[in-house]
Amino acid sequence: MARQVVCKICRKKGDSDNFYKVTGDNGLNKYYCSKEEYENLMNERSKFKSLMEYVALEVLEYEDGQIVPPTMVKKINKLNEFYDYDVISECFKQNKESIQYWVKVKNFSSEYGMTSYIMKIIEGSINDIYKTWKYKKQQQIKIENNSVDFDILNQLDNHNAENKEDNGILDFLDEEDI
Repeated sequence: MARQVVCKICRKKGDSDNFYKVTGDNGLNKYYCSKEEYENLMNERSKFKSLMEYVALEVLEYEDGQIVPPTMVKKINKLNEFYDYDVISECFKQNKESIQYWVKVKNFSSEYGMTSYIMKIIEGSINDIYKTWKYKKQQQIKIENNSVDFDILNQLDNHNAENKEDNGILDFLDEEDI
């Protein structure tokens, strides 16, 4: 017997028979519209976590356990409204040396000032990185769409060779020419 449930992501209502169910560590069931929607959520969360770890440990050179300033997290989430976490991560990777240099040279008096300065560096280069990321993504899609399955082509060639009888030059002549 199905009961009414609500998707944890989009808040759509449905029944427990049609929705994808995930049982949490505490034994509570959470429902999602589909398995793909749940997997996309988990993928986004893992991208965010790896980005925050990279920013904390590699860029800001914090010790393990120190937190990233909340204002930076908010600004990164604001950027994520349009840009993918992969783009933001690539932006931090390409600007890592510049960010580290300016953090050491400027001697910021507050975390907020440092965060604002770092995010302005990121915002200044994110469009260029987004364009190259988007181009690479389009090229990857084209490559996937143009991939040729040689087994199918070999089967077609073998099939055509078996069915075709050799008529010599008659294959090239039209009925009018005969």
